[in-house]
Amino acid sequence: MPSSKTFLQQFSILPAIMLFTGCAVLDNNSAKYGFSEGYYYSKLNKSKPEKYYVVTGSDSIKVYPSSIAKQIADTVKSITLLFPPHEKPSQFSDYIFTTKSFDLDVLTILFKYRPAVAGFPNQLNANFNGAVYAGYRKDIYKLSYTQSPLHIQNRSISHKGYSAGVFAGIGTARIDEYVTLNRINYEYDGFVLTSGGAIILGFNKLNFGFLGGIDYLTDKNRHVWVNQTKPWIGISIGLNLN
Repeated sequence: MPSSKTFLQQFSILPAIMLFTGCAVLDNNSAKYGFSEGYYYSKLNKSKPEKYYVVTGSDSIKVYPSSIAKQIADTVKSITLLFPPHEKPSQFSDYIFTTKSFDLDVLTILFKYRPAVAGFPNQLNANFNGAVYAGYRKDIYKLSYTQSPLHIQNRSISHKGYSAGVFAGIGTARIDEYVTLNRINYEYDGFVLTSGGAIILGFNKLNFGFLGGIDYLTDKNRHVWVNQTKPWIGISIGLNLN
């Protein structure tokens, strides 16, 4: 195990990273999670997925062959498919568009479940925890039309995604005589460094994370804290603001 000095040096700039990363995530959230302009894979009534360039304006969604960006083309004649907001195309079937990306995000951990350790019972902790997450993400968008009572076809887009990766962050933990097996006679909120792995599931604008990690108490009582570097599992939740 690395020394406490080395461990702290590795995390010394983490709060600043979380601050600036959080701003970047909010600024680019629409591009990452929304069905925005870019390259996607879709079958489009073909036997296997192919790459397309999708333009998502305030009105119609336009699908072009992926090669359009490499040549000067007539953007009207080059359209592969067109999805108006209130007019269902003929021979329409629900279309699936997928995209893959590197995911950099900020997580708020709602709670941690700690198994029993050193004669101390299992715990459910809801202390403050924030972390920077990095992983590999796949987003899936489904285009469909539903008919209103006035027989108007309304286009809709549903989204789901999933991501797997690692996280590192900071948090607090209650330190008292109980979690130190009576080796101290006072209580306080200790500063901890946390790290581990996560699986993130997205449904439209909501993100749910399932995490597993360890905590590292940074002060002098780290050697007597029963949860030092012991595994825990937890859940995070987030809202996409696009």
